[in-house]
Amino acid sequence: MASSYITRTSAGTGNQKKGTWSAWIKKGNDSYGVVAEESIFGHGADSSNLCSLIINSSGQMELRNKASGSYTVRNKTNRQFKDASAFYHIVVQYDTTQSTEADRLKLFVNNEQITSWASTDWPTLNEDLKINTSGETSTLGRQVPSSGDYFRGTMSHVYWLDGVIAAPTVFGGYNATDGMWEINTNPTISSYGTNGFCLKLENSSNLDQDTGTNGFTFTTSGELTASKDNPSNSFCTLNCQVYYGSGVSTFNDAGTQFVGSQGNAWRIVAGTTLISKGKYYYEVKINTASANNSYSIGWMSTDRFDPSNTMIGYIGDQYGPAFGLMKDGQINYSTTTSDSQADTGWTSYTNGGDIICCAIDLDNLKAYYGLNGVWMKSGDPTSGSTGTGAFSISNAGYNWIPAFGSSETASGSTCHMSANFGQGFFGNVSGAPTAVASAGTNASGNGTFEFDVPTGYTALCTKGINS
Repeated sequence: MASSYITRTSAGTGNQKKGTWSAWIKKGNDSYGVVAEESIFGHGADSSNLCSLIINSSGQMELRNKASGSYTVRNKTNRQFKDASAFYHIVVQYDTTQSTEADRLKLFVNNEQITSWASTDWPTLNEDLKINTSGETSTLGRQVPSSGDYFRGTMSHVYWLDGVIAAPTVFGGYNATDGMWEINTNPTISSYGTNGFCLKLENSSNLDQDTGTNGFTFTTSGELTASKDNPSNSFCTLNCQVYYGSGVSTFNDAGTQFVGSQGNAWRIVAGTTLISKGKYYYEVKINTASANNSYSIGWMSTDRFDPSNTMIGYIGDQYGPAFGLMKDGQINYSTTTSDSQADTGWTSYTNGGDIICCAIDLDNLKAYYGLNGVWMKSGDPTSGSTGTGAFSISNAGYNWIPAFGSSETASGSTCHMSANFGQGFFGNVSGAPTAVASAGTNASGNGTFEFDVPTGYTALCTKGINS
């Protein structure tokens, strides 16, 4: 989460020549499609003496070591890491006792070793890196040691093994069914060493709990929030690389909220998860308090999607099939042959806390809307082909993504919209996200929502899509 980080001050000096760091990370979303530098992990005394792992402003991963103000190590990948739709498994091994310089520092992503580098400064033989030093601070999710460059995404199962080299296969393995690299949630660790730890970040009552053998106490600052989003079941988020309009200023709260700040212009954001069949559910909360704002909440097809057109209005204005429920209770929609059509008689909603429930049945080409848990037009999402109270989707055979957007009539006003794709929380205008007040029923078991998920529907997540 934005402005969140975890720290611990080392009580003793560990091995500065050898160690392994492993974590599963899901990229946060950035400001208006611009990648900002994000600090993942580091250790150091000050800005002149530190060791860190970052994703830079070009999306490249960097391994850095700085001593007395000068970089002794600075390896930068050619590969860019901008995908916000899935978890990356990152493993860093360092062993400065190796005679071959390229063996002294290794980076693996999803079990594939990075060998293509934009630039390299390898550690010298037997170099003591600025890590594992007594009295200095280890930081997860923020610049070392000062504020800034927060990691805005999600982390899970973070391991630091002091003095131990462990292969990526200790922490993950290939799925026998689809060959995908997936997490090992209970790896066998030979030793944690002096400063080693394991932060699974999954205990909602104690997110910074160290479950390693050292059992260290960590300090959490900022807005760290428990999420159902994890490497075993990755949930939909908003995609900072796919949007319409020019006024999306920031994406917050691990890619579940966006802030629009340009007056009198529509901006639309889309989700990371694409679907073509099945039944799915998500919720959107209107957080802003400005009466001038308008909204559009619904679905867009990717088949004719053209984000290069910054002049598009609301969802369903053009590039159909697409449809979105407006604030006044009207669905605007477009098909492959006709733009800017209207379907009236739906329930209007207000800003300042209303939650819109969105259900889509692609098996029967029906969509349903609810307001604060009550389905509009006495809708019944379980009615199948009958489509009781449904909006009928006119085009079959397309791929769909969730989408929502806003427009501010008054110049300078702002809009905050937050989606719960099953993560279990809604983002706020300021401060930490808020967990759902009282979770509704969800027979699928995928995700946590404010209201009841219709029977037969599931969240936009890997387990939901593959079920």
